[in-house]
Amino acid sequence: MRSRLGLLACVVSLICIPVVAADPPGLEFDHIWIVVTRDAPERAALEHAGLKISPDVNRNDGQGTASVTTEFLNAYLELMWPDPTVPVSPGAERGVEKFKQRMNWHTSGWCPIGLGLHRASANTTLPFPTWSIAAAWMPAGSSIEILTPRDDTKSPSFFIEPPALMVNEGANRKLAENDPKRAAFQHPIGVERITALRLVRPKGYEPIPAFTYLEKFGIFKASQGEEWAIEVTFDDARKGQTKDLRPDLPLIPSLLG
Repeated sequence: MRSRLGLLACVVSLICIPVVAADPPGLEFDHIWIVVTRDAPERAALEHAGLKISPDVNRNDGQGTASVTTEFLNAYLELMWPDPTVPVSPGAERGVEKFKQRMNWHTSGWCPIGLGLHRASANTTLPFPTWSIAAAWMPAGSSIEILTPRDDTKSPSFFIEPPALMVNEGANRKLAENDPKRAAFQHPIGVERITALRLVRPKGYEPIPAFTYLEKFGIFKASQGEEWAIEVTFDDARKGQTKDLRPDLPLIPSLLG
């Protein structure tokens, strides 16, 4: 979300898997966020790897966070941080504390990863409880549906974007060559799309229903490791290389040229 949520930590296995679910539940991958430190100095690692970072800083008013993004035709990667200069709506203080815990994941034990989805079908129903949040930065009348239980302190944040915020690959592809928005997708290393995800979960983690459900339907693959991580594959592994961005950013863009 251009003014949205953000964080990620990553370890890799070089296996491609489809990002978009081929079967029900009618959900598709939308974007990833990673909670990082204030003003995201970690962005330098992404730039060094050949990814373009938007110069704009998104202020998530009412949510108390700010973010920067790197954009792709079908998704985006967002680095987000709790920002004391961004207003927090009354009653939203608990949400800010959650972002702080995710930012300090090495010591807090929280997961730093957020995985955003959008509905491919308006009739999608889920076999577990969900809850919703709305904030001042969101379009009027819209909200984000959260699949991770409200009191969960161990899992990634799984959530569904409202239609007004979802990534629209078709519209992105139709942008005119001289449209300034198109420049956001033109990365120095030439990648265009996120085509596979693999979540690495700590050995002691017990998957919640949302985790199991999304894995079952191919939104991501999962494997076990020492700590939370995510593998991100670009353009169906076309380039056949990997860059390890740790320790600057706990992320390994897989098969990134």
